[in-house]
Amino acid sequence: EREVALLGEAFDRVSAGVTELMLVSGYSGIGKTSLVHELLKSLAGRNGYFVAGKFDQLARDVPYGAMIHALQALVRQVLSESEGAVRAWKRDLVRALGPHARVIVDVIPEVGLIVGEQPEAPQLEPAEAQNRFIRAFQNFFHVFADASHPLVVFLDDLQWADSATFKVLQAVLTRGGGGLLVIGAYR
Repeated sequence: EREVALLGEAFDRVSAGVTELMLVSGYSGIGKTSLVHELLKSLAGRNGYFVAGKFDQLARDVPYGAMIHALQALVRQVLSESEGAVRAWKRDLVRALGPHARVIVDVIPEVGLIVGEQPEAPQLEPAEAQNRFIRAFQNFFHVFADASHPLVVFLDDLQWADSATFKVLQAVLTRGGGGLLVIGAYR
């Protein structure tokens, strides 16, 4: 109960406009995932989004795997909203991503169902392309994470995460803006 209350308090702070990272650790099978899913019950009727992804020990060579899975679930939630709401999301995404929308569509194809066909992103040197990718993800998260509609991203089995995911998470968490709660569970 104490840990669920701590997660709920973190969600309240995020709803007030901050960004937070919470980590849940423990042995395999101890109930870390169940604990986090208790938070989902308390989100009902609070205008927030909850998405989850799980890293896989056998897919450690797939960068961003759990994060992409979680964001695909977010896009599916958005697509289930009213036509007017989807149009508003499209406007916000196109504005936030600008000419880099295709960078996100290439890794989360479902985003194309919201923003439509996007032109190819210009070719860049590897370091510049990586920076553009990180900025695009920062902007993508910023659209969906807001105090008026907080976003909770649960990433399970962080011990199997790749270094590229940690780079993007660090950039997203340090960008500021608020409305984002990332919960990571690990052994």
